[in-house]
Amino acid sequence: MKHYFQTTFRAFKHRNFRLFITGQLISLIGTWAQRLAVGWLAWELTRSAFWVGAAAFAGLFPGVLAGPLAGSVTDRMDRLRLLKITQSAFLVQASVLATLTISGIISIELLLLLETLLSLITSFDIPGRQAIVVDLVGKEDLSNGIAINSTTVNITRMIGPAIAGVIIVAFGIGEAFLFNAVTYIAVLISLSMMRVQARARAAEKQRLISHIADGLHYAWRTPNIRNWLLLFFFIALFGMPYGTLMPVVAEAGFGKGAAGLSWLVASSGLGATVGALLLAGRRNTRGLARALFVGAAGFGLALIVFGFIPSFELAVAFMPVCGFAMMLQMAGINIALQTELAEEQRGRVMSLLSMAFQSAFPLGSLWMGWIAERYNPSAPFILGGTLTSLSALCIGSALLLRKRKRS
Repeated sequence: MKHYFQTTFRAFKHRNFRLFITGQLISLIGTWAQRLAVGWLAWELTRSAFWVGAAAFAGLFPGVLAGPLAGSVTDRMDRLRLLKITQSAFLVQASVLATLTISGIISIELLLLLETLLSLITSFDIPGRQAIVVDLVGKEDLSNGIAINSTTVNITRMIGPAIAGVIIVAFGIGEAFLFNAVTYIAVLISLSMMRVQARARAAEKQRLISHIADGLHYAWRTPNIRNWLLLFFFIALFGMPYGTLMPVVAEAGFGKGAAGLSWLVASSGLGATVGALLLAGRRNTRGLARALFVGAAGFGLALIVFGFIPSFELAVAFMPVCGFAMMLQMAGINIALQTELAEEQRGRVMSLLSMAFQSAFPLGSLWMGWIAERYNPSAPFILGGTLTSLSALCIGSALLLRKRKRS
């Protein structure tokens, strides 16, 4: 057992990583609380599944436009400084959202505007947070650091919605946004305590457009990186957005309100945490590619099964399976990418992964919201699960055929 913990949590031997995770642990609780509250606020303002999806769309998609610039900035700028800027910007956004909501000024239009601002900040924050892990733990513990970071995301994914549910019921939606704003103070303190050695930045003299184009060319001409990005895009388009429909499932599907929503989201987070810990326990990436393609097909199957579940209790009991399968893809593809790519390309490739998520996920939220409103809350799960499995099988089959031709 002692050996298991030493292997699974070996990245914690690095002081900078411990500080980073501590700040993230507190801040991400608030982030997940706000995400749930945004979906609930959109539902309260409009009573429309479409606008719930639209809020998720605004919170991610506009950042795609800034993605190439964000990747170049991440490779050219000090990553620790970049994170201090993005986390401070998140604090301001959450504070404004809280003020407008508590004062009663908030509208669906203002909510979409603030979520658009959030997406632009996120486009710089995600590649910065992903790329800095190697600076904190070194290449030898990189895969473990990524997996533990994903575990942190999903532990907070369970805690945050539960806290949000309590705050919304006891105080109001605006107070959930205020709670999120306060948690950013913790991550700013942890970042200020970190001491990260400056990286050599040889590309600083390269023109911005050329620097961006160089990263795009590298990703496209490297088969493994290109295929991981494609798989992630399709999973984010067809499968991952199921979480944005949880307010609709909880209320329109099962009639359980905000409390039921908290149970569903936290249950999914439990499964995702187990999946991340499973990845953290791996000693190397051998066999990871096959596991990811099989897991992607299994994720689609899990969504199909969830679409046919008739009761709230069974839905809560089964939701960890969906979370588990989804996390294997999110963290696993991240690990596969970061262990293969060249260091000088890390920020730009991780920005492409962020762009894949920020484009596919909100588009998926829109189409799933439209299907749920036009038909029923179960339909997007069945259709999305089918398309997720088919995408994994198609990309996996193409890779297998290529390997056979080479051999």
